[in-house]
Amino acid sequence: FRSPMLVLFASSPTWLPASTAGRRNVPASSVRTGGAALSAELAAKQAWLARTQPSWGPPSQLSGSVEPTVAAAPPVDEAAAKQAWLARTQPDEPAWRGQSSPAESAARLAFVHAPLSYFALDKLASKGTRRAGGSLVDVGEPEDWSRPIAKDAWSGARAGSWACSEGGWDSPKLRPTTETFLVLEGWGCVTDVDGTQHSFGPNDVVVLPRHWSGRWDVARFLHKVWVVHDHPDVPAGADGVVRAVVAPAWPHFGAPLHEGTIYDGGHTRVGVAPLAPGSVAVSAAEAGFWSSATAKFLWILDGVLFLTNADGSSRRCVAGDTAVLPAGWTGLVDTVQPARVVWVDVD
Repeated sequence: FRSPMLVLFASSPTWLPASTAGRRNVPASSVRTGGAALSAELAAKQAWLARTQPSWGPPSQLSGSVEPTVAAAPPVDEAAAKQAWLARTQPDEPAWRGQSSPAESAARLAFVHAPLSYFALDKLASKGTRRAGGSLVDVGEPEDWSRPIAKDAWSGARAGSWACSEGGWDSPKLRPTTETFLVLEGWGCVTDVDGTQHSFGPNDVVVLPRHWSGRWDVARFLHKVWVVHDHPDVPAGADGVVRAVVAPAWPHFGAPLHEGTIYDGGHTRVGVAPLAPGSVAVSAAEAGFWSSATAKFLWILDGVLFLTNADGSSRRCVAGDTAVLPAGWTGLVDTVQPARVVWVDVD
C-alpha cells in the first residue's frame, strides 16, 4: 500500500475530506467573503422586488398607496447577483429540475446534480456487516453504508456513494457490471484473480470491469462515489484475466498527474480532463468530449462551472459535486474557473 503519510507532501483538491471518518473540510468555494458583494446583491433583490410585486403579497403591498422604499435602489449587475445567490444556495439534494426521477429527467433531457453534502456519511444508509450479507470475510468485521442518487438508470448506469469500515474479503463471483469509483477518503486494495494487487487512496480512480473477480481489503475507513454500468460482455485480456485499473485523478507524492482516458471497455469509458474557462454549446451534432451521443457522469475535482439546460434552468457545479448528463442532452457548459473533472461515458 502507499503510505497515507505521503499525501501530506502534496496539494489536494478543495473538496477532499479529512482522513478522520465523519469529518469534512469546507470546500474553498463555499467560503463567502466581502460585504460589498452581499450589498450589491441585496440592492439587486430590492430592485427586482420593486419591479415584480408578488401576486401572493398582502393587499397593502399591492394597492400602491404607499411607495415602497426599495423603489429607489440603484441599478446593479443582475447577472452577477444571480451567480452570487446561486453560490450561497446550493441545495443538499440532487437537482432533478422539476422531475421526480432520472427516467423522467432523461426523457426531458435535463441534467442531474448532487452536491458532496448529499453523500455525507451521516446520510448513507447502513447495509449491515458484509459477513451477514454473504461476503467471504476473513479479516475484521467490515460494515458498509450506501446512498444512490436514484434507483433508475441512465443508459444502464447508476450513481451513488458507498462507505466501508476496515476488513477484508474474497470476491470470487464474477462482476455482472462495470464499476468506476473515485476515492474520497480512506485506503484499500483490490487483488485480481491472478494475485496482482492494486492499492488505492484519496483522489484515485478505480475501475472494476465486468467479470472482474478477486479480493477486497479496506485498510482504512473507505468512502467513495461510484458509477455502476450494466452492459454487454467485453473481451478479457490476452491471458483471460479481467484486471482492475487504478489511476490518480490528482497529483500526489510518488504518483504522476493523469490526464486523458484511464479505461476504455467499449461500452464504458473513463478519464480525467482539465476544462479551460469558456462556454460550450452542446448540441446533437456535438462531437468530441461533450458529445451528447452517450450519457456522461462527472465528478468535479476542482474549479467552477455552470450547466444550463435547453429550457434555461441552470446549476452551479463546484469541487466535490456529481453531475449526470443524459444521452441526448443539449445545453450550455460554462467553465467560470479552470476546472478538473473525472468523467465516465456510458452507452
